[in-house]
Amino acid sequence: MADSANARPTVLITEPIGASGLRILERACDCLVPWRDGPPGATDPERLCAQLGAVDAVVVRLFKVGAAELAAAPRLKLVAKHGAGLDNIDCAAAARRGVPVIYAPGANSNAVAEHALGLLLALARNTTSADATLRSARPYRKEQFLGLEVSGKTLGIIGLGRIGTRVARKAHGLEMRVLAYDPYVDRAAYRGPATFVDSLEELLTRADFVTLHVPLTAETRHMIDTRALAMLKPGCRVINTCRGGVIDETALSCALQEGTLAGAALDVFEEEPLAVDNPLTRTPNTLITPHVSGLTTEAMAAVSEQVAQGVIDVLHGRIPQDLLAPDGANG
Repeated sequence: MADSANARPTVLITEPIGASGLRILERACDCLVPWRDGPPGATDPERLCAQLGAVDAVVVRLFKVGAAELAAAPRLKLVAKHGAGLDNIDCAAAARRGVPVIYAPGANSNAVAEHALGLLLALARNTTSADATLRSARPYRKEQFLGLEVSGKTLGIIGLGRIGTRVARKAHGLEMRVLAYDPYVDRAAYRGPATFVDSLEELLTRADFVTLHVPLTAETRHMIDTRALAMLKPGCRVINTCRGGVIDETALSCALQEGTLAGAALDVFEEEPLAVDNPLTRTPNTLITPHVSGLTTEAMAAVSEQVAQGVIDVLHGRIPQDLLAPDGANG
């Protein structure tokens, strides 16, 4: 609760969220909205951190909440993630402080799944290079944009959670063969079109396209490295819409430069925003988007509303069990 029994709780919202969720919060809380109301630079991490001392809850997207930020927030009763990935929040440190962390698993799953399939189709048909060539007025031959039909091709899905499951169903609708590797899924309970493989190595050696849908953990960091990339079939293409750290970007860039990997489409990167001098901005057959896979009108509304109601519930002593992040979670 806020300091006074009759006072409205104060919530810091570090980055833009859906308008419908913001309205829910503003009806019940005093909201600090620096990206809307503040001066230029108001969303600088140091300025945001300075405001933590006066708030009861904070809603974040990419803003990092670690031990230092928690120490700067003595009143803090809740950290809310506007999204599903928790790698920017030190959940273990929050648990030690007794500060719950809530998030919105599943609210943007369809948006991310659609973006992953959109990237896959764009890679298959060389859409980006065709567009860039026409815009540059360079001479060209249509044959240089020779593409692939995805029907009958094999898609390897790494991680068959909420998003991976949706990708599997959508890819099956495109008449793709779908393989999946996820050691944490109950295969007996699974009802879907994907065929499980027993190892990551088997998936990598059989897939024409590989898409990643895993949290960023110590186990998954750089799971796609030089060794993994060497296992891929010639002509394979990789799509990543989960977290940048699951791919070794140096190894990926080398594989693209050398032509051992036919293409990559990335919505996430090890460091964001992507630096202009990152080698991936210059590698061939690479499609990059700025972490927007979950950024649709529908998803922003669903995530913001779910998180807003969770914030209000927690601040009023109600526990939204389905939104509580597990202690120590980081992905």
